[in-house]
Amino acid sequence: MSDLGFRAYGKLLSVPSRTLMVVAGLLARTPIAVLGFGFLYFAHASTGSYALGGLTSGLAIASMGLVGPLAGRVADRRGQRQLLLASAITHPLAVAGAVASGYLGSMVGLVIMSVFCGVTVAPVGAFMRARWSTIVEDTFLLRTAFAIEAVADEIVWVFGPAVAAFLAAGVAPAGGLILSGIIGPLGALFLRMMPDAKPLPRTEHTHRPDQLLRSAPFVILLVASFATGIGFGINDLSIVSLATAGGVPALAGTVLTVYSIGSALGGFVFGALSTRLRSRQMLVGTSLALFITWASLALAPSIWWFYPLGFFAGATIAPLMISVNHIAQEIVAPEIVTEALAWLNTFVICGMSIGSFAGGLINDAAGPRTAFVVVACSSVVPILLVLMGLRAFKTVGRAPVPSTGQAGGGEPGRS
Repeated sequence: MSDLGFRAYGKLLSVPSRTLMVVAGLLARTPIAVLGFGFLYFAHASTGSYALGGLTSGLAIASMGLVGPLAGRVADRRGQRQLLLASAITHPLAVAGAVASGYLGSMVGLVIMSVFCGVTVAPVGAFMRARWSTIVEDTFLLRTAFAIEAVADEIVWVFGPAVAAFLAAGVAPAGGLILSGIIGPLGALFLRMMPDAKPLPRTEHTHRPDQLLRSAPFVILLVASFATGIGFGINDLSIVSLATAGGVPALAGTVLTVYSIGSALGGFVFGALSTRLRSRQMLVGTSLALFITWASLALAPSIWWFYPLGFFAGATIAPLMISVNHIAQEIVAPEIVTEALAWLNTFVICGMSIGSFAGGLINDAAGPRTAFVVVACSSVVPILLVLMGLRAFKTVGRAPVPSTGQAGGGEPGRS
């Protein structure tokens, strides 16, 4: 197929049902960016405790990440429709329980319901990428499809927290949670109605929980995703710390927004790049770009420099995630692809959680400048892992991880 450049987006979305699917996926992933902030604002407003706000926010996000692979496995076996319906029904109930607990002053209830709220959110990002892998056969167009999903992720992260904050401050303290309980389920139901809501190809083989860990390339992707998430977590907290230390705490939110805008634009451009570059070349290039741009953050003389530097650092996020997901889709058998993609997302989230905790310790002990040096060091890990694993990635596209414990089993490629 000849290079289409940005016309690839038009070709990909020329089918009306695909455009509607993208919109449905955008709405359905709203809780991913809104729920954590919603709990932070509501728990503090209800109890006056930032500690409880941080705890409930962290539990909601962590439970979303941990339940993702299990939901992905169920979706691979039975399709996404049942899970989307279950999420659409249970998530509003969990949000209602959290709001009731907060207004009744039950801290224990609020903590418990934060977990239930996270568990009832479907891993929409993995669902959407798995859908595209069954719809699109062309490798270049599939990378463009993954770029659309990366941009959708960033759109939610740009506007979701801001809307949640506005609702919590200007309408009601529970506004962010209520938004999650309404928009997310509506999107899930909308996505469930799409004609492409079908399970991936089934086989007679069974899939063991440790199967993905038997693939060296996939393990490299997992560890690289985890290390990248740690860098993200340390960076986000350190931006807040640096802005506060400089007497301009309000700038932290705008700086992080610039990161997200850069990521969205970077993903959009990356999705239109040349087809002549192989997947592993894309992974090396995006890992190197992440290292260079994120390492430069340690050299910023003031918070104001994080606007241009943060934009370029952010512009490497989506391309790297697209490359990681694309290679995972190529090396994993079709019948377990949703679970595999969900595992990658879980490792990023876990990395961010640990990074936030580590970032707090580093900032308290040595200040934000030292923390950004640690961010620079963490950005070295993905490129080192990818370079050391190049030999393993040479099999990409030819030997997908099988669905059985036998090496070489499964299908030779994608349909």
